[in-house]
Amino acid sequence: MEAALLGLLSIKPMYPYEIEKNVVEQDMRYWTEISISSIYKVLEKLEKKFLVDVNLSVTDSNKVKKTYTLTEKGGLELKNHITGIMSELEISIYQIDLALANLHILTPAEVNSVMNGYLTSIDARLTCYGELETYLLDHGCKIGNIHLARRRQHLIRAEREWALRFIHEYNAAHDYIPENEMGQGSGQRK
Repeated sequence: MEAALLGLLSIKPMYPYEIEKNVVEQDMRYWTEISISSIYKVLEKLEKKFLVDVNLSVTDSNKVKKTYTLTEKGGLELKNHITGIMSELEISIYQIDLALANLHILTPAEVNSVMNGYLTSIDARLTCYGELETYLLDHGCKIGNIHLARRRQHLIRAEREWALRFIHEYNAAHDYIPENEMGQGSGQRK
């Protein structure tokens, strides 16, 4: 979250509401864990670390407005973080890995049912990221933002290929015949 906020502030100084607006516009909640309440907390931490400066001003309605600016130290911290994460593959932890490790508690029919749901969710995400890519291209967005959408699509397509292969191999190993292929009753285990 710190790096994401520093990245936004590297574009221009912003106040928290403006940061939130950018988070929403860039669909950052799909690839960060930033919420409106965390923005304030993280900005306070960044200020204490001297990575951002705070400029106070008074609005027309006599309210104090805090505008955050990236410091030189913050820019260096951001650059070091970005070069670090772009230099090495990060292995993510996926919730489905927990499910695979405990697959034995499900029947073949249950496995097929939940995996079909998984495929449906994959297809929905592919559609979403495809629409996002189109939107970003149509609005002349930066190449990095466009590739956020493209990279997700590639990763999700690979996940879809894996899921289809898993279903096929799982069913072959269990001699499972899905209901719609049996003509009656539920799937069976031989």
